[in-house]
Amino acid sequence: MAGISRYLIAVFVIFYTFHCFAVFSYKHEEDRTVFYIFQNVLMVLTHALAFYVLFVKTGDPSMLIICVVEEIMFFVFIIVFKYLYPRASRLITNNICMLLCIGFIMLARLSMTRATRQLITTAISMIIAAIVPYLIQKIYLVRYYYWAAAIAGLGILLAMLTKGTVTNGSRISLTVLGFTFLPSDLVKLLYIFFIAGMLTDEDHIDPDTGRADRPQLIASGIVALSYVGVLALCRDLGSALIFFIICLFMFYAAYRMPVILIGGTLGMGAASIVGYKAFAHVRNRVSAWRDPFADVEGNGYQIAQSLFAIGTGSWFGLGLMGGSPKSIPEVSKDFMFAAITEEMGALVGLCVILISLSNFLMFMNISIAIRDPYLKYMSLGLGVNYGFQVILTIGGVTKFIPLTGITLPLVSYGGSSIMSTLTAFAIIQGLYIMKDDLRE
Repeated sequence: MAGISRYLIAVFVIFYTFHCFAVFSYKHEEDRTVFYIFQNVLMVLTHALAFYVLFVKTGDPSMLIICVVEEIMFFVFIIVFKYLYPRASRLITNNICMLLCIGFIMLARLSMTRATRQLITTAISMIIAAIVPYLIQKIYLVRYYYWAAAIAGLGILLAMLTKGTVTNGSRISLTVLGFTFLPSDLVKLLYIFFIAGMLTDEDHIDPDTGRADRPQLIASGIVALSYVGVLALCRDLGSALIFFIICLFMFYAAYRMPVILIGGTLGMGAASIVGYKAFAHVRNRVSAWRDPFADVEGNGYQIAQSLFAIGTGSWFGLGLMGGSPKSIPEVSKDFMFAAITEEMGALVGLCVILISLSNFLMFMNISIAIRDPYLKYMSLGLGVNYGFQVILTIGGVTKFIPLTGITLPLVSYGGSSIMSTLTAFAIIQGLYIMKDDLRE
């Protein structure tokens, strides 16, 4: 069974991914029920088979225990969401569980300790996510306090700048009461709330254009760039880039002026040059990106090992426990995609990309369907954040772009990333439930 498991796992994931897009051919949610149930079956088969293989190859009974616990967690999450929110998107709920499923499989293979920690964090985050759609109707309370959101977000980032822990040249984590987290993951939500509020404040809307007036635009730009500046001082340039892109696309959606995209792109290019000149670790990453094999034992080691892993995995992978993903430093965080493609195959890796794409399309569809500008911009900001995280992570691992240190949402190891991503997805679910009332 273990010998053919890699083929079966690939087939299960491929069929699951096919149904992510097949459901769009049906207009009404109730017509998609059979597809969603089939997705649930495929997810269970993938998860159970993978953990059975891990149990056979390691002889560790904890593999079976954590498998059962995770299956129960997924089942409860899906059922609770279906019961509490009958109008919620089951595709989004299923995709959350499927991406978590793939991440849990690889984490258990890499480190049972980290897999257990991730399980606990995910369970807590799912409880929070189950409450958020109910609270989304109170979102208007947030829109009127966008300056409070801005100040809180900047305060957290400044605390990271002064008290944060340096990792790989960047000050990216903060420890509070013994709990270590990545502030930028959580601050993104406050950042999006702030920009959406600034762009839609009725007291600052130009009556001639129906958009935020120039002083409001300038003020919001200054605050947004302050976020980016603090992250740059922390040398967390990957997060700074995502914050800047979120701001850029939200501003463009509000004003529809090409000069915003052109100016933003030029500014981003200039900032990249400054970052390259100012920070040694950025120069090292660019050097490794240009030719990782020139210094394969040094700066290019991670990306070289990542490319080796992706190449040796071929279409169906080497099978769980058949590769050497642990040879990649920080594999459970930045390079999880490489580990997946090495042992589960390029086809599964491609499916991870497509499942993420279906999530992004849902985010954008919801944004288009909403009439209220504040909620529209908020949905857009959350979608851009998620989409560019996926692009930057997979682009860095595959040497398409230099490494940015961004994790793959719902798949990579990281408690704050899981919590912020599930919260963002829960907000989108709340907006999806309201979409019929907010449609133009």
